Amino acid sequence: MAIFSKKHHDRRVNFAGAEDAAQRFRPGNRLLAVLVGMLLALPVFAQPAGTNRPLYVFNVGMARVCFLNVNRNDAIAAYRVFLENSGRRFGNIYKANPEVYDDTPAYEMAIQHQPINLAVMDPWQFLTMDIHQQMKPFFTSMENGKVGRRYVVLTRRESGLNTLSSLRGKNILQLEMASENVGKIWLDTQLLAGKLGTQQSFFESVEVVAKPSAAVLPVFFGKYSACMVDDESFELMKELNPQVGRSLQIVAVSDIFADVVICLREGGWASEKFKSDTIQTLNQLHLDPAGQQICTLFKIDRLVPFEDSQLETIRKLRATYESLQKAKSP
Repeated sequence: MAIFSKKHHDRRVNFAGAEDAAQRFRPGNRLLAVLVGMLLALPVFAQPAGTNRPLYVFNVGMARVCFLNVNRNDAIAAYRVFLENSGRRFGNIYKANPEVYDDTPAYEMAIQHQPINLAVMDPWQFLTMDIHQQMKPFFTSMENGKVGRRYVVLTRRESGLNTLSSLRGKNILQLEMASENVGKIWLDTQLLAGKLGTQQSFFESVEVVAKPSAAVLPVFFGKYSACMVDDESFELMKELNPQVGRSLQIVAVSDIFADVVICLREGGWASEKFKSDTIQTLNQLHLDPAGQQICTLFKIDRLVPFEDSQLETIRKLRATYESLQKAKSP
């Protein structure tokens, strides 16, 4: 949990009986689910058993946000076991090498200088990193029939807080998300465009929470003034408690932003067939019985081919944000 406050003290909310079922839909877990699905369904990349050729190493790079509320070591060990056991079932032996990168600069350098075959990241990372010669986006995720998500700021209808500007000096809860850069920068951009300052100067406090219920219910009960969540989390909370939908209102809403970018390395594969097999397998993940099981378990419809237009709203957001940042600089 991350907090900043003018009063320099923690603000914590604990509601007994809150709907923790919303946790299974949190965006951080969606990105993890996509990654698990890809790793489980990957084809075999190695020499047949019994040969003396060097092991083929399939390198997977993952952003830190893949592991929100997940033990990293346990997850990496699970990926390795899944991949290598899958290879043996097909009479092949190979080495899986998943690696997590804590920050964007380290991830960028690894992609530039190491043979990473597959990289999973949020779209803001992809646009800001100098990796476009090495990596090309091939897939993104579809959930509930939609690609991407909107971000919304919610308040109570009876609070009189009907606009973003009316939240000056108020407290706000923000749901921790896999593509957290996009949501945070969208809100920063809204404030800058309205000449309202930064989040730190505009709000009394900003608290980041891990569950949709921890973001929405405190506003519903009047303990906090506002929250920012993604639209899917808000819809889920309304399904769990229809009174939430009747009591809360949207005072700001974003464009649709892509949620995850799944890239494959342009060159450096053991053969082109390995790369084409990977693309075909990921594209048909939802048609494979094991893939269907993964999609059901993690609430993912399927992986869908990436289209450059899916990044257009984030490109516009980035350009607007950078322009506003320059304008406010002395």
